[in-house]
Amino acid sequence: MRSFALVIVLLVSVTAFGQGLGGLAPSVNFGAHVNFMNANIPGPQINGATALKDVYGAGFGGGIHLDVALAMVSFRVSGDYLSFSPDNDKYRSGLEGIIGTAAGQFSVSGGGITMWSGNLNAKMAILPLPIIKPYLTAGVGLARLSVDEAKVMQGGVATKAYPGFSSDTKTAWNIGAGVDLSVGVTLFLEVKHMWIVTDPETSTLIPVTIGVTF
Repeated sequence: MRSFALVIVLLVSVTAFGQGLGGLAPSVNFGAHVNFMNANIPGPQINGATALKDVYGAGFGGGIHLDVALAMVSFRVSGDYLSFSPDNDKYRSGLEGIIGTAAGQFSVSGGGITMWSGNLNAKMAILPLPIIKPYLTAGVGLARLSVDEAKVMQGGVATKAYPGFSSDTKTAWNIGAGVDLSVGVTLFLEVKHMWIVTDPETSTLIPVTIGVTF
């Protein structure tokens, strides 16, 4: 929370700087968005080893954002919530290479992952068109992952349990591209590659975001 407050202070400083540039005051806009993403997030850990690796399907969530637009570049502060669940088809597919067709008896119960994050991004327009405006974006933020307890089930009976955990707040980096559509309000579509510095390995996410800025 203390680190995210520093991000807010930085944004306020950018706004104040823009207001002092010979009357070139920035525009400030608020909006909301939804996220769809694929991810490679390490699951619960046992004795330092990652369990249930690569069994998570697509994640879904949403958030809010605040945009500060200067003459050549704009800045976005965003807060997001995301949720992931194990994909039993992916789990069985990976298990099939080890135990054969008996993998169909197994499933994963629980093991859901939730993620809260806050980010500060810069946006740079590629082409200054009046309505459709493609742009590049990059930024840094903070993310916190929580994993629920997971149980491996065989024929409806639990055979193994993996305890859940809640991570410390981790640094998150992202880079991507998007396009704004100005039609009174601004609609946007954005795709990013995101890295979160988690242990024992870095988590990677590819969020696709659809949103509106008023």
